[in-house]
Amino acid sequence: MLFLTAGILSWGYPMHLETEASPPGDLEILPVDHLPEYVIGFPMHVAITVRGRSGVFFNALPFADFLDLHACVGAEIVGPDNAPVRYLPKPRLDQQSGKRGGKLAPGESRRMLADVSPYFLNAVPGDYRARFSYVDTDARYPAPPVTLRLRRPTPAESALLASAAADRPKFATWGLWTTTCPQTLFEKPIGPENPARFNLIVRKLLCGPAPLDKADPAILDVLTGLYAPEAHALQAELYQARGDGSHYQNLRSEILREAPGLEWWMRMIDGGGAYLKSLRFLP
Repeated sequence: MLFLTAGILSWGYPMHLETEASPPGDLEILPVDHLPEYVIGFPMHVAITVRGRSGVFFNALPFADFLDLHACVGAEIVGPDNAPVRYLPKPRLDQQSGKRGGKLAPGESRRMLADVSPYFLNAVPGDYRARFSYVDTDARYPAPPVTLRLRRPTPAESALLASAAADRPKFATWGLWTTTCPQTLFEKPIGPENPARFNLIVRKLLCGPAPLDKADPAILDVLTGLYAPEAHALQAELYQARGDGSHYQNLRSEILREAPGLEWWMRMIDGGGAYLKSLRFLP
């Protein structure tokens, strides 16, 4: 996976991030979901959802995921110092397939849990006014602005970072770190207060010695709130790997009801695919 390439442009003062309507077109972006606060130095996940308009079918849209922004998430940010910056990604082709992305059926939504911490590398504590956007080759679709609160890590959190992700500075993004297996995995309990809980659990599932059909889906129970839809989808992958069709079908129905933006993920599992299975290098 490649680190997002973005242009950074400073704007004149003052800058107001007012709600901006999507440009005329066949795609809309919904309000962005985010955490109440973020800890500097840790992942910063937000959920961005796009929806196709009725009667329009997309064949090759770029989509971000929890491991890579895939050059389709832009941002306009004003921090505590009132210095505005804009990140303008350039959509890119997939190096293997030569395509820009995936399909989106008429009226279908696509939820993207994205780590936007690359946009906050030199952040200081405070409130940041941010307007994220979905970027395709032909248009940029800005979402309503959100306020993200950033704080310094506590001494315990700094110690956690040094212990659980001491090698993190070697990687451009948390996504690259997550998909690189270390010699020794972090084995301490991962609680719901852990700012790196999502990446630590995914890394354990990808790099742990036990095969996926032996992994306990309950390991994902601590991923609530913002992370719940993706946690349930990953649990569905584990139930499918176990051959537990009953639990898989029940969870699948819940996901389609509560998080329709992940219908694409359920189709992927139904077709024999899976994030964990495709990224895991161990037997």
